Amino acid sequence: MFLRARVRGIYSTAISKILSENGVELVDVTPSIASRLKISENRGIPADVTVKTENDNLSQVMLIGFPEAVSKVSEILEMNIPDMLVFKPLTGLYTTFKTRITGYEGRECVALSPWGKAVLVDYKECTQDREIPATTIKLITNKDSKIVISENIRLVGKYAIIGRGSNITFSHFIRNRKRITELIDVSAKYLREGFSIRWRSNADEASLIDIMSELEELTKKYEDLVRKVQKAPLLEIVYEGESAKFYELTYNSKIFLDYVRKSVCPTIFLHHFFKSFDARDNILVGLLDVLSAKVPREEENELVFKWFSNELRERKEAIIEHKKLSGKVIFMKGLICRVPDNEEPSLIIRRVIKTQGIYDGLNIPKEIGDVVLTSVKTGAWHVKHEYFDKRGVFKGAYVSFNTPVEILYTGRIRYVDLEADLVRVGDSGCRLIDTKAFRELLTEGILTQDVLEKLIAEFDKVFQEVCSKTYSPISHEAESSDTES
Repeated sequence: MFLRARVRGIYSTAISKILSENGVELVDVTPSIASRLKISENRGIPADVTVKTENDNLSQVMLIGFPEAVSKVSEILEMNIPDMLVFKPLTGLYTTFKTRITGYEGRECVALSPWGKAVLVDYKECTQDREIPATTIKLITNKDSKIVISENIRLVGKYAIIGRGSNITFSHFIRNRKRITELIDVSAKYLREGFSIRWRSNADEASLIDIMSELEELTKKYEDLVRKVQKAPLLEIVYEGESAKFYELTYNSKIFLDYVRKSVCPTIFLHHFFKSFDARDNILVGLLDVLSAKVPREEENELVFKWFSNELRERKEAIIEHKKLSGKVIFMKGLICRVPDNEEPSLIIRRVIKTQGIYDGLNIPKEIGDVVLTSVKTGAWHVKHEYFDKRGVFKGAYVSFNTPVEILYTGRIRYVDLEADLVRVGDSGCRLIDTKAFRELLTEGILTQDVLEKLIAEFDKVFQEVCSKTYSPISHEAESSDTES
């Protein structure tokens, strides 16, 4: 299949190289990437799929476009980039089918969908048992989110998305006033015929002849789609507009992309790690990239890690960002009590408990004065919490398995919880908990084969390390923290 892709975001050089080497034509290429890869910018040529990062999660890559194109590009990325988490939305955008309205639930009009109940918007009347064409208008990545559908079905083209109405809107990437005026003129005829038009970013520099030709074709296909969905059986999908897929890039994924980028331009070790943590480091990363061309790769890696560890020894506190797959982040703060002399940056964090309760997972009393020692290591697939009473006697251990730990030189620690945990209470042995949630990740395809294999190896290693360990009482001489477990 011949396809074209547009790539944007902090991973664009590396991903562009991977796609180009696998037969994908890159379009709307930035001048810097065109120069690095020695390819044409291909301005004005429409993309079948866009690969980009979103500002609210710089560790995530999104694919969106025509279904076949998304499928092919996702196959290439999954074959090449290691240790990613994969999220496929329950529905694409503008997936069209016939639905039946079930009526109001509270203030929402509810209808059937192939995936369960859906909230119907843009409806003419919310009459129970009324059958109508409907289309999805929201990407659902969280299984707890509501499916949202509209009675106004849409048809997706390379330059425009059309539906019924009398509105004209533009992608925020279309900023050229002359082009906006031209697109308004092109739209006039179809607005009079009762069509609404959403101009896509592909229309910004494309040939007006191609744009007008597609718009004429889309309006004819739209009438055919309406007739087809009206005749279709209830809930049968008759049209898929756009597909999407999301990838969470782990520490290992970013290291791999560093090496890909380094093959075409100077790239400091941890380039993508820096950029995904904090945009304020961009200028620093740019300078380090230039300097990296003068340093052997092995020496460069060692220097960066040594600098990290030295910086961490100057810090008093660490903040753990324990991210759940739902997107929720649990923050834990503690004192840095030790920075071990490991090859990769590592920390031992101390927290003193200030309130009573029960420890989750361990199901033992949480008592004032308890001490929690948390061990984290860059690139490790787990985080270990060890609990001691106020006399320093071991109470239990809790190990969460997660994506490889990322530790920034400022003391910020980040990872994604993979819903599998190992607990040990006193000398009573170890057990795995949350296995149901972990199995759901496998069923949903979130864990790739390489991630699963590494997790299994990590399970075995941690079992031997934690379950057979003999704990001696610890000293409470270190300064206390005001935070809790």
